Amino acid sequence: MRRHERRVRSFLARLTGGEGADDLAQETFLKAWRMASSWRGDGPYLGWLLRIAWRCFLSSRRGRRETTSEAGEQAVAADEIARIDIARALAGLPARERAAALLCFGEGCSHAEAAAILDLPLGTLKSIVARARTGLVRQLEGHER
Repeated sequence: MRRHERRVRSFLARLTGGEGADDLAQETFLKAWRMASSWRGDGPYLGWLLRIAWRCFLSSRRGRRETTSEAGEQAVAADEIARIDIARALAGLPARERAAALLCFGEGCSHAEAAAILDLPLGTLKSIVARARTGLVRQLEGHER
C-alpha cells in the first residue's frame, strides 16, 4: 500500500476533483486486500490497483448525475495557474475521457495498460484518448467543448 498509495490517491483526486477521493482510495485498498489472491501477476500491480480504483469510482457515481467541478480554484501564485487550468480542463471532460487522459498523460500508462485498467478494448481506449486530447486542447485554448 505504501508503495502505490500516492499514485492511487492522486489518480482518484484528479478524477473526482477531490470530492471523496480519500474514501475511494481507502475502498480501493480494502478491495485490493480482500482480492489479493485474484491478482495474477500478468501486468503491473499498480495497473491492477488503478483498475480497482476506477471501478470504485464508477460504483460511487452510478445512479448519480456527475457534475463538473472547478476544485482548487483559488487565488494562487502565477506559477500555479497552468496547473489549475489543466485541472479545470480535465474536470470538464466526461468521466471515461478524464480517466483515460489521467492514465495515459498523467500516470504514464501505455494505451494497452490503460485499456486493461478501464476494461475497454484497445481501439476504444485509443478513440477515447483522442477525444480527451481534443477536448483538453479546446478547453485550454478557451473554446467551448
